[in-house]
Amino acid sequence: MQRKIGVVVPCANPAVEPEIHKLAPSSYFPYVARFPNYPDLDLKQRLAKYLSDLPPAINTLKGLDLDGVLVACTGSSYPIGLSGDKKWTDEASEQLGKPVVSAAGSVAKVLQSLSAKELVLISPYPAWLTAELTAFWVSAGYKIVELVEINKSGNIYDLTKSEMAKTLSEAISRSGEKRPNRVLLVAGTGVPSLEPIEEMITSVEIPVVTSQIAGIWNLFSEMKQLTQIPNSGSAALNKLHNQILKVATV
Repeated sequence: MQRKIGVVVPCANPAVEPEIHKLAPSSYFPYVARFPNYPDLDLKQRLAKYLSDLPPAINTLKGLDLDGVLVACTGSSYPIGLSGDKKWTDEASEQLGKPVVSAAGSVAKVLQSLSAKELVLISPYPAWLTAELTAFWVSAGYKIVELVEINKSGNIYDLTKSEMAKTLSEAISRSGEKRPNRVLLVAGTGVPSLEPIEEMITSVEIPVVTSQIAGIWNLFSEMKQLTQIPNSGSAALNKLHNQILKVATV
């Protein structure tokens, strides 16, 4: 029997849906709700508006008998910090009656599960949002040892897979010697990162975390269905899952 999960995504985000379809275990199908389009608002204003847009988005998914929902938008979480992000998704979980997790909260859960302390961080954002990003993770207790910025224009959705592949290679080369508490984090849900990661993951030693990879892992953790992760077709997700299991046994 095929089960159902939900995903809430910014209206113009082109990366989340195809990546979630690749990441979701084979017995689960993702159903998507999109935040409204606000052509008269700038990016900062849109991200703030999404905080109050989540309850209506959850309502559009309520009739589907979902096992849980991933909110695939990180930029809304940065200004409110981890505690504000948890309150945001706790309220949505109460509304749905099932687990609701955010992208940023999921990354935090994965970093905690990896016992991470240092981040090699890739930012696809304009300068002001990169500042919010770094402040968010520093306030959460992580040291940013390398910051690799790409396309500071703010046109996150225009990034190509080849640009991401090049940036990933640069970040890996700058990550230094293998350290047990160091993680490579690709920020943002709108960057097409999964395909280039899949192409290089077998040769990469440092744990590689993205919002979508972490989101699926944490959603299934909250749904008490981590045993389903090996049924995902993603080598990157399975490798991360095994890295987390290894940490848990140490």
